[in-house]
Amino acid sequence: MIQKSIFAGFFALLLWQTGAQAVTEDQLAVIRELGSLNGIALHCNGLAETQRIKRALVSVLPKRRQLGELFDHQTNQSFMAFMKDNASCPSPQTLAQDVDKSLRKLESVYSTP
Repeated sequence: MIQKSIFAGFFALLLWQTGAQAVTEDQLAVIRELGSLNGIALHCNGLAETQRIKRALVSVLPKRRQLGELFDHQTNQSFMAFMKDNASCPSPQTLAQDVDKSLRKLESVYSTP
């Protein structure tokens, strides 16, 4: 938990220093959430879901390398944890519902000026 806070703080600081718009913890949280789902989708052969997630991120997020790096980092963490825990894949319907919910959050937190 502390590592996630440090990582989020690091990215927020980087964004602030590069003159990017302010980034809220809610915005970072939804990127991490989508990264986690992407890691699961990659592990469970949910190619359609990984494509949906990436299309949404490209169309909604500000074009900042640090945000993409946060997403990639969380995807990797999720993928590795899934293997380590020997977790079971969710049904395609459950995964799609989880992605839908997170994509709605993404649009909500990034539509606020």
